[in-house]
Amino acid sequence: MKKIYLFLISFFVFSFQVKSQQLYVGNGVEFYLKKDMDFTTSNTVVTMGNTGLFSIESGSDWGSPSEYVNGKVKVYGNGTTRVPVGNNAIYAPVSVIHNSDISAQYFNAPPSSGTAGNNVDAISTEEYWQLTGQGVLTLPWNTHSDITTLVNNNGGELNALAVVGLEGTVWNLVSDPLTNTVTGDLNQGTVSSDPNNAVIFDTYSQMTIGIDHQALLTADDLFKTNDIIVISTPISKEAGTIKFLSDNITGLEIEIYDILGRLINSYDNITIAAGMGAIEKPNVTAGLYFLKFSYNGKSGVRKVLIE
Repeated sequence: MKKIYLFLISFFVFSFQVKSQQLYVGNGVEFYLKKDMDFTTSNTVVTMGNTGLFSIESGSDWGSPSEYVNGKVKVYGNGTTRVPVGNNAIYAPVSVIHNSDISAQYFNAPPSSGTAGNNVDAISTEEYWQLTGQGVLTLPWNTHSDITTLVNNNGGELNALAVVGLEGTVWNLVSDPLTNTVTGDLNQGTVSSDPNNAVIFDTYSQMTIGIDHQALLTADDLFKTNDIIVISTPISKEAGTIKFLSDNITGLEIEIYDILGRLINSYDNITIAAGMGAIEKPNVTAGLYFLKFSYNGKSGVRKVLIE
């Protein structure tokens, strides 16, 4: 494959910035971008032929929602690299800590169907990535990812998100249970694989975001010792309180979230008498909400429907 460096197809301006407009990498051609190059495609997306390749030096941080590669990106070297991939107007860069060459491509399309492995409760139906090489990877999500549905339909715990990969016809966790790191909220965030163990990307034909069964069990372990039951569901919009059944414990805390994961209200030191507790219902519109109960380091989530 013929490798083309920037100065052959671009032009320099006095600031030493390299500019290219609507860059297309043709078949059999490789376009290579060094990490220290000030490069722009003038707010256009890089496209390529079936055998074209866009490559970057490790450590590169080039890429944005308006400038990314619609196709495979190869990374040479080792380090921490944000791979600037996207597809169908969606920028979805995967970040990787790696000790050798890697490659990545993003698809804004449903991943292949398959069965969920023993520790996987659910898989995203919105997008997936394909990678080669090995490393610790971080996948992003945004509103287009519909993480809200994935989380709320499968236990309501954001921290149960995990990186999953397709092995044959089975979707498995790419790292051990309870080792993924989650940041952000339902609208925007990231999930990272086990920072202490590199993932062999070639093991998986596709990777996406799913639900870690063990993390979900841990999040809901409050209900193993205290079977809290919300009795005010559905509840009238005009009602003043949300009632629930519980053991007579002290120090119970409750947070209520809307379907987008936004905190509506929080309640501390809830009083429970004769096995029943109640919180003031916030002034909200009709819809589905989530009550997060926390006590003595344990937590669990229950749904409440306000009509």
